[in-house]
Amino acid sequence: MDGLKNYVTSTEDNVYAIKNVPTEVAGAVFAKVSRSPKSFRDNLFDLIKEDMLRLPDVDMIAMFKDSAAHAGGFMKKWGVDYGHSSIKEHAFAQFCIEGVSRWFTEALETVQAAKWLSFTEFSLRYQKPQDFVVPAELDMHPELKQKFVSFGESCFQKYEELVPLFFSLIKAKNPDMKDGAAEKLAYENARNVLPLATKSNVAVTGNARAISDAIAELLSHEGFNQEFVVTAEKIKKHTTDVLPSLISHTEATPFMRSYTTNFYRRRHTAADLPIYSGPFLEVQENAAHLEYQADAELNLGELGEMNRFSELPATMRAFGKMVAVTCSEGCHHQIIRHRAFDFQIQLPDTAYGFILPIETVGAAGKAAADQINEILLTMRARSHELYEELHAVGLPGIAPYAVLNGNARRLPFYANMYGLAHFVSLRKEEYAQDEIRSVAAQLERVFAEEEAKLAGFNLDRHLRK
Repeated sequence: MDGLKNYVTSTEDNVYAIKNVPTEVAGAVFAKVSRSPKSFRDNLFDLIKEDMLRLPDVDMIAMFKDSAAHAGGFMKKWGVDYGHSSIKEHAFAQFCIEGVSRWFTEALETVQAAKWLSFTEFSLRYQKPQDFVVPAELDMHPELKQKFVSFGESCFQKYEELVPLFFSLIKAKNPDMKDGAAEKLAYENARNVLPLATKSNVAVTGNARAISDAIAELLSHEGFNQEFVVTAEKIKKHTTDVLPSLISHTEATPFMRSYTTNFYRRRHTAADLPIYSGPFLEVQENAAHLEYQADAELNLGELGEMNRFSELPATMRAFGKMVAVTCSEGCHHQIIRHRAFDFQIQLPDTAYGFILPIETVGAAGKAAADQINEILLTMRARSHELYEELHAVGLPGIAPYAVLNGNARRLPFYANMYGLAHFVSLRKEEYAQDEIRSVAAQLERVFAEEEAKLAGFNLDRHLRK
């Protein structure tokens, strides 16, 4: 891939930044990657080979590094020494991370600075899984490592068994559905048996300040998770290549180390492991919140004119309620992308229980549904056993790798009206995953009274063009 050397910071590393490529081209290829087994580099290389792009032959980043502005200290003086942190917000980078665990991508997507980062991730709803990460920490525990590898291999084998079982169940329920659509739903449901160790690719765009803060937070996992720290160092190296003056001084802070240490303290245990037939919402009635009251001084515009692409004015961020949703890990991973909400991220734990797929709940008693549930609950038991063993040997940062996508997760958050205006419309779309559609419908019911106070407004506007 010599033809790529001018456009990526590495043609070999699993982390690399994009350079000398128009940002909208990079964004389009990022979007393609979420639906393709190919990497960003592969897709970009294909476009170059097909002569679809007219990219520059010069390396503008290398030229800048030789300039008086950088080499002469101008950038360091104004961007670092004088404390003008806002300079970092005007510079941005686009970078890719490949072959990392779903546990890592969750950590990246929930850093404190996540609201100023944009993500596109390899979609297990549309693509088959590739492999799984074996944490380096397990090298010190050879027997446990062997058990972990056996567990991961079994998860992937069971995934292959589940796809045709779900396909037959879905076709029996929807005989007129096209095979391609049924196959996609089968992939979507079969991923419940995949662990958070499953490999993923993620593309990121962010300003230098958010990237620096994200790197610092990931570095604070030192002593808990080597994958996080090693990947953070690589992000630092490659984003420094394209932002040479603004990233290089990034380190974990004492406060963030204390925050991370507290995060890994296990808070949830259960004598029994509950099994749920779907996600459910709890409203924290005693939590502090601000109720919406009609106020002539609030400028909300003509709310009846809002369509599916509209958002409420930012002032509506203040109005909402504290809620907690218990859902599967797969659903949780989708919810956390709605960064208009303020989440209280909690450590993944098998003790939260397991969410049965809606497809099997609705077909209880049928042979395929019973067989699917037996596979899922058998692997859930193995997942829990492995999780407990990893915790017992002092590896709380590694235990989440054993959590399955179907395992339950509790997510408390402040659901404000501004965020709901987007979430409900988007997640009640027909193509949305069935579990998150249930969450959206439950949120809509919980906020029905607040919705009614906004004349002409509907939380669900997904059919309004």
